[in-house]
This record gives sequence, C-alpha cells and structure tokens, in this order.
Amino acid sequence: MRTSTIIRLSCVNAIGFSGSTVMPLWLGTIAGHLSMPPWFASAAVLSLLGAAALFNLATPLIFRTVALLPLARASLAVAALAYLLATIRSPVPFILACLVTGAALGTLLNVTNRLMGSHEHVQKGYAIFQLIEICFATALFLGCTTMIASFGLSAMFPLTALTAPLGLLLLHRLPLGRAMPAVMGETEGPRQRGRAVITLIAFGLFFIGQAMINSFMPIIGQAAGLGAERAGQMVGIGMPFGFAGALLARMIGERISPTMAIALTVLVLAIAAPCVTFAPGVALFMTTVILLFAFTIFSVPYFFAQLGKLDRHGRYTAFGPSMMLTGLAIGPSAAVLIQSRIGLPAVGVFASIFLFMAGATFALATLPRRPAPVPAIA
Repeated sequence: MRTSTIIRLSCVNAIGFSGSTVMPLWLGTIAGHLSMPPWFASAAVLSLLGAAALFNLATPLIFRTVALLPLARASLAVAALAYLLATIRSPVPFILACLVTGAALGTLLNVTNRLMGSHEHVQKGYAIFQLIEICFATALFLGCTTMIASFGLSAMFPLTALTAPLGLLLLHRLPLGRAMPAVMGETEGPRQRGRAVITLIAFGLFFIGQAMINSFMPIIGQAAGLGAERAGQMVGIGMPFGFAGALLARMIGERISPTMAIALTVLVLAIAAPCVTFAPGVALFMTTVILLFAFTIFSVPYFFAQLGKLDRHGRYTAFGPSMMLTGLAIGPSAAVLIQSRIGLPAVGVFASIFLFMAGATFALATLPRRPAPVPAIA
C-alpha cells in the first residue's frame, strides 16, 4: 500500500473515530440544550458509543457480501444525514440521530481498519493512523468549540456533517492492493480466533483503565490546587505529546515486539495512576498528563499489529475500534461510581488494576504455541 493511500485511509478513519467521540466531550451541556434531566445526556452518549461498538463488531455479519468501499461511502452518507437530524431540538430525534450516527460510523471504522489490517506492515500503518487522528481530532474539537461558543450546541452538527463529503472525496478511486479483501466476508489463512479474542479483551481492558484515569484528570488537577479552567487547559497541553507518542511509534516501528511495547506502556501508566490520585500535586499532575497522552497513543499501533498478525486480511483489526469505544464508554462511568463510593484515590487504584489485567491478558495472547508432539517411531 502506498503512503498516499495510507494517508487518505487514515483521514477517513479519523472522520469515523473523531465523529463518534467528539460529542461526548460536551456531555454536561446536552441535557440543558434539550431541556431534559441529567440522565438523558448519559443515555445519548451511551447510545452513540454503544451503537458504534456494536455495529463495528456486527458489520461482517450484516454486510457479509457487500464490497468494502461502497459500504464505506454509504456509511458516510448515512452519518451526514444523522448529524443533520441531531440539529432538531427534540429528545426523540436526538437519540435516534445518536443511534444512527453510531451505527454508520461503527460500520465505517470496520471497513477502514479491515483495509489497514491487510497492509503488510500493520504497525507502521497504524502509527500514521494515530498521527492523522490526533491532528484531525484537534481541528474538529477546536472547530466545534468555536461553533458552540457562537451559536450553541446544535451548531456543531452541521460542521461534523461536512466531514462526510470530505470522506467521500478521499475514498474516490482509492487504490486497493491485490492482497486486500474486496468484500466484507472475504478471509484467508488459518483461523486464530482464540488469540484474537484474548487480544481484543486486553485492548478493551486497557482502554477501560486508561479512560478511568483520563476522564478524571481535570478533577485531579483541581485537587492539586489548580482552578477548573486552568486544569482543563493543562490537560489540553498534553495533546501534542500524544502526537509525539505516535511519532515515536512510527520511528521505532517493528524494532520492538508488541509485547514489549504494551508491557512498557502498562507499567508506566499503572504506576502513574495511583500516584497522582493519592498525592496530587501540580508537577505530578502535569507529568501524568504527558505520560497518559504519549504512552496511550504510542501503544495503539502495537495492539493493532498483534491483531494484524492473526489474519492478513484484517479480519481482527477491524474490531479494534469497538474495544476502544467500549473502554471509553465503561471507564468514565465506572470511575464516577468508584469516586462517589470510595473516593478519588480509589480511581487510580482501580485504573491500575485494569491496566495490569490488560497487560497480563495481552501477554497470554502472545505466548508461543507449544510444538505438536512428534509420534514415536516403532
């Protein structure tokens, strides 16, 4: 796959992933915008993320005989219409828009990750994916922030709808290599479902732990003595270090194994999480922000590299986004419950537990197979 093709595919993937995660950033304003009780905002966000994760997993079953690129184009068109439906200030159309948007973007993410997973160098390709994702997500976040500040929450949805025509343009005559699958149901090679399922579980556990501590970073910043606005700004400063993490993954490439990369990431984040919640200070808070962004983005290409090893047609890399979205949905909710019942320090402890569980599960998935016993010669 040519670099230009990877970049185009990366941009389309960024449209899908950023589109499914940008709205939850304004969780606190959704209920007031629609004159609904606070629980409605959580229901809307969970419906969006849940539909995206579910359809990302179910796409090979629902669209088994459908060609990949036409399916991606149709998903973008449906997502654009759903974004526009969300501009109606009524709870029922809004929830429906969240469900349809999540379903369309989950399907799109299955296609883009299926194609990237069939690349001969999965880790290097996903490093580019992460670099593009950070740039695109930052631009979309800043654009939505500007529109919301000027015109209200509804103004973000026409802007997100405009990303769909951009995606269609990027997919126009996208060259696919001969090794890439043509239709959704195409597979090749031995099935390694057991290892793939264990790797995907590790992926989900990692993002549950990561999201638990990440969602509480502004609160930890306030506990360290910063104001709410200043703490949010300091978290925003960490985003460029995510770019550095992706760049480091691109430079190191396949010189280290996925097991080593994930082990290093888990060790660093699992130590940092309880430290910053038990003894929050400004220096430790800022250090954790940097480590969290850098190591999370650094590790993602190696998760996908391991999944890519298990099927050269990208059958298992296609499910990676569902694990990330599931973690992003479960982690913050679990952290809120833990903080309310036990306290802030416990959030760091439980995040560390989930991260260590992810590391152990990933190691289990990468254990070498025992050689088949050789029958004795009589």
